[in-house]
Amino acid sequence: MIKYQIALLFIISFGLHANPVLDESAEDILKITRLSRIPSVITSLEERAIQKMETNELISAREDLKKAIQLKHAIGMKESEGNASLLLQISKLESRLGNRCEANQYSHLAKRIALRIGVNLGAVALDRAVVPDRKPEGCVEVSWLKE
Repeated sequence: MIKYQIALLFIISFGLHANPVLDESAEDILKITRLSRIPSVITSLEERAIQKMETNELISAREDLKKAIQLKHAIGMKESEGNASLLLQISKLESRLGNRCEANQYSHLAKRIALRIGVNLGAVALDRAVVPDRKPEGCVEVSWLKE
């Protein structure tokens, strides 16, 4: 009886933690989720990405961060400290994956947002008037994200 109760508790707690909506595309999440719930979905994606990074599932973590960024843009939070923070996270992740061009692009976007809204994200120097728009030679613009 105790084993059954423990198993049931485990299944229930796992079911509460698992969220199948997170596996959908950003576009589908927007279609099936109420607008008021999108910020909590973004938070869940961020948390899941952090867990995946800790277990070295970097590609999957990158997809979760991309979805979170796309959702932030869709609900009008493109110019927010949270979006800049997500961009810095994905920049670090791309750097770990060896994608320096993408990492630099995300980092520059995050810095531009931080400068525009006047926040300090740690690595962002607010006394710099302009963040360069040029990309290193050979780098292709990140196609899924437009400023």
